[in-house]
Amino acid sequence: MKPLYLLLATAALAAADPPAQVFQMNCSACHMVDQMVVGPSLVEIAGIYRNDPDGFVKWCVAPQHKRPGVIEMPSMAHLGEPVLRDIHKYIIAEAAGKKEQKKAEGDPFAVPDAQVKRPQVQRIFLPDASPAAIAVALPGDLSFCFDASECRLRYVWKGGFIDGWSYWKGNGSSLAKLGGEVVYKEASYPVITAGSAGNMMKPKFLGYRIGKDGIPTFRYQVAGAGFSETIRPLPSGDGIVREFTSDAGTLLVSSSDGAAIDSSTGETREKSADTGFTVQSEQNKPFALTYRW
Repeated sequence: MKPLYLLLATAALAAADPPAQVFQMNCSACHMVDQMVVGPSLVEIAGIYRNDPDGFVKWCVAPQHKRPGVIEMPSMAHLGEPVLRDIHKYIIAEAAGKKEQKKAEGDPFAVPDAQVKRPQVQRIFLPDASPAAIAVALPGDLSFCFDASECRLRYVWKGGFIDGWSYWKGNGSSLAKLGGEVVYKEASYPVITAGSAGNMMKPKFLGYRIGKDGIPTFRYQVAGAGFSETIRPLPSGDGIVREFTSDAGTLLVSSSDGAAIDSSTGETREKSADTGFTVQSEQNKPFALTYRW
């Protein structure tokens, strides 16, 4: 069980975000407005809990296995009661005037590659990542998987975005498929460690915000130090730029598989090298790592 102060801190952070963003981060991978996918639609949820916010909060805190062939919903206790009540109001408002639709065959979010809106952010289960994976389609033809559990980039692929039909059809028991080939894969351990090089405390995800350009900026803590990270494509399409800001002077240890890395602070790593390098960041001063494959 998490200590009370951690639960309160997480709830406070969540409370700072609008209900729509909290819903998108925590609920949208399983719930659509008017169709049953992994979990019931917002229309169905509103029908059950419209006049029962207490019951809604109770279910979110301690859900149970209810439907045969459908995975059990994880507890949302970490959001805290005030945030859950805001999500209840958001669901009721979103479902107003809408009717339940028959579950469609195929990925309900899929569109032809040429029509994929980029950037795009989707919470979904992906290969070689924890259940807290976030898929991001960047401008151009690059997409990446960010693992919110470990607060790190997992891999980058080139081509189409994702096909989630196997995920939706299996009610969350299967993984979405990548729409292209992986061109870069991160090392099997976190690429960033704060403080001393040996300090590998488990990172803590603090959510993300969407910029005016549609690209998300992820926020997380490592060993008590706060980070923000934004990943953008290189204009040439053969790499990415990872833009960081840290709230403390921190050693950042970077490691990669199959990419040359240049740091805005002057450090470099050749593509053929088998070790990473460290970057001494300055407090709240942005810096960047450029990856080319």
